[in-house]
Amino acid sequence: MPQPPEKPSRGEARRQAILEAAMTLFLEQGFERTSLSDILRHSKGSRSTLYEAFGNKEGLLRAMVREACHRVWDTVDPGADGEDCPGVSATREDLTAFGLHFLRTVMSPGSIAVYRIMAAEGTRFPDIARQFYDEGPKLLTDRLTAVFRRGQAEGLLMDGDARLMAQIFIGTLFSDFHVRRTLGLAPVIEEQEMAYRVGVAVDVFLTGAGRRRGG
Repeated sequence: MPQPPEKPSRGEARRQAILEAAMTLFLEQGFERTSLSDILRHSKGSRSTLYEAFGNKEGLLRAMVREACHRVWDTVDPGADGEDCPGVSATREDLTAFGLHFLRTVMSPGSIAVYRIMAAEGTRFPDIARQFYDEGPKLLTDRLTAVFRRGQAEGLLMDGDARLMAQIFIGTLFSDFHVRRTLGLAPVIEEQEMAYRVGVAVDVFLTGAGRRRGG
């Protein structure tokens, strides 16, 4: 019988409350106009906890990005182990499952919130923007590139630039979903619509990238 998940410690719960309050206020007021006092008032946390866990407001932003990358991007493939991504192959079934999990993940409210904050503040904090890219989109592309290279070696995909193929596949999955969610034009994307779009994206990709018979 599965055990219920462990409750976070009191210190971790306070830390998480501060992070969630910061994310909410950064979205509502902007990073520059949000003060540490605002965050503490919203989270009912203590200044000592904030300083100990994050150091300052920039440290909060950095922690927010790191947590989003680890919780969201790093779990796109539940079977992933390093960059080899052994839980996914270049078959239609696996790419469809991957695509659905990917869309559910990147369209989640937390993921969209962090993306909006980084889009607004990335130019002011280029090192944090680089961290977000390296630990998020780049990591995903690295893993999918490894999947496609294996697919090429197994004769499932045509030869070519596996990284570019990974980027094209990810872009095909995104469609206009991400833009609509980021702009607030699609507060909810129904599961049925996601599944349909993923199926079409995989079909289009494999029709273009799949190895031709006799090729």
